[in-house]
This record gives sequence, C-alpha cells and structure tokens, in this order.
Amino acid sequence: MNNQKLLKKYANSFVSSIKPNIKSGYNISASIHPTNGRGATIEFEIVDSKKSKVSVAPAVESVNRTLATIEQRLIDGNIEGVTFAGTNVYMEGNRIVIIKGDDEHSSWDNRAARADVQKVISPKGEN
Repeated sequence: MNNQKLLKKYANSFVSSIKPNIKSGYNISASIHPTNGRGATIEFEIVDSKKSKVSVAPAVESVNRTLATIEQRLIDGNIEGVTFAGTNVYMEGNRIVIIKGDDEHSSWDNRAARADVQKVISPKGEN
C-alpha cells in the first residue's frame, strides 16, 4: 500500500478518534511505513507534546521489511516467512503499531480507523 493520501487520512482519523482517551498534555504522533507490496504499517506513539505529527517513511518492498527495521518485539528471528492478513494490533509501552496485510480501501478508511481504535480501548467493565 503506497497510497500516501489514504494512509495519512487513516492516521489522522485514528489520532482524532483515540485523542479523547489520552491524558491532557499528551498527543499522538504517527509514523507511516508504506510498502510497494500489499499492506502497510503505522506506528502511533503517545508523546508529551502540544501537537500531533504525522510522518511518512520511504516505501519498502513489504510489511516484513518494515518490521525488520523498526523497533519491535512482536516477531523475532527470520521474519521473511511471516504473512500478514487483516488488521494486526501490537502495543508496547507508549506505542501502538497497526499492521495491515491488504490494500482494500475499506481497510484504510475512517470507519476502519475508528474500529481499530476500539480494538485498543474498551469501555469500563468490558474486556
């Protein structure tokens, strides 16, 4: 997925949807990692900042290549044999990493961003 306009729109929608759940004085920065193949990865980081920031890295060949280069503890060793499908959410410390294995527009629209936020947060009393 190398449609940067769609990826930025998704990231901005995710940030605006999760922002009401973040403590005052903090914001969410997004690092978009597009691919020339299927899918993409977006790292969201909770930061002590007055403003959110969205950046786009150069496109790489695959989601696997992105995961081999960013800091992550989800997959160790040879990552090349791993296949990603659907939406995968990885949380660690102050980061939320969204890994999507497809390019369908419906996976990257505003509705998908809101649904992905719901995977991260849950109303009190629900698991």
